[in-house]
Amino acid sequence: MAQIECGRGHLYDPEKYPTCPYCKNNQQITVAAAGRTAPIRVTDAGRTAPLSATPVTAEQRTAPLTPTPQPAAPGGAIPVTADSKTMPPKGYAPQGAVPVTAPQKTMPPRGYAPPAPAPAPEPTAPPKFHGPSVLDAGKTVGMMQEQMGFDPVVGWLACVEGPSRGKSYTIRGGINAIGRGDRMDITITGDRTISMENHAKISYSDRNNRFNLLPGDGRNIVYLNGEEVFSATPLQAYDLIDFGETKLLFVPLCGERFTWKQEAEKSDGPA
Repeated sequence: MAQIECGRGHLYDPEKYPTCPYCKNNQQITVAAAGRTAPIRVTDAGRTAPLSATPVTAEQRTAPLTPTPQPAAPGGAIPVTADSKTMPPKGYAPQGAVPVTAPQKTMPPRGYAPPAPAPAPEPTAPPKFHGPSVLDAGKTVGMMQEQMGFDPVVGWLACVEGPSRGKSYTIRGGINAIGRGDRMDITITGDRTISMENHAKISYSDRNNRFNLLPGDGRNIVYLNGEEVFSATPLQAYDLIDFGETKLLFVPLCGERFTWKQEAEKSDGPA
C-alpha cells in the first residue's frame, strides 16, 4: 500500500491510520495546507517519491530539481561558465597579475629592466701654482705679484725661542700681518701673549729694496733687539724681534746682493 506524507514530513499508511501517528498533537496536516505537492506512487520499492510531479524511472532514479539561480557576481557582472561566454568584468585580474593602469598602457616584457643612469663625471682638480694666483677675484695683489704672476718669497722669520721654537715663517712682498689667527699672513700658534690679528707687521718695498717692522693693533709692545717699536723701524739681517714669549730671528733674501727685479731684468736682457 502506498504511503502518504503528512504536513510535517512523516510517511504513514492512510489505510491503517486516519492521521499521522508520529505527530504529538495527533492533528492531521493536509498536503494543501502545508503548501507541498501531494506524493505519487513509488514505482521502485523502498524509495521515496520526489516532491515534484515527474515520475521516477529506471533511467532517471530521481526527478530533476529546478535549477537554482546563481548569485550575482560583485558589481553586477555575470560569471564566466562553460555555457556562458561572457567576458570577465572590467578591472578583473587573476591573482598575482599586475593590472594595466592609465600611466602604463602596456606591460613591459619579462626580464625588462630600465637602463642604469650614466655615472656623473668626476670633478677635475684645478691646476696647482707656486703661489696665490693674481686672478683671484676680490683680492688686491702687490706689484711683484702682478709682474711675476705669483707672490715670491723675500725673506724669513725663524723662531729661536718660545712654543714654536724651530719653525720658520715666509715673508713676501708688501705688508705681512702677524698674529695667531688663520687669516694672518704669518700665523704663530701656541703663544697666547700674541694677538689673534695684527700683533705686528713686516713690510718689504721692492722699489727701495727695504724691510721695516711696524707695531700692530694689540696691547702688547713689540721689541726689536730689546727696544720698543712705536713706528716703522728698518730691519737688518739677523735682527731679533720679541713678541712676548716668542722671539723671531729676521733672515732677508732680498738685499744688496739679490732682488727679484734684478733677476727679471737679467732674464729680459739680450742673450
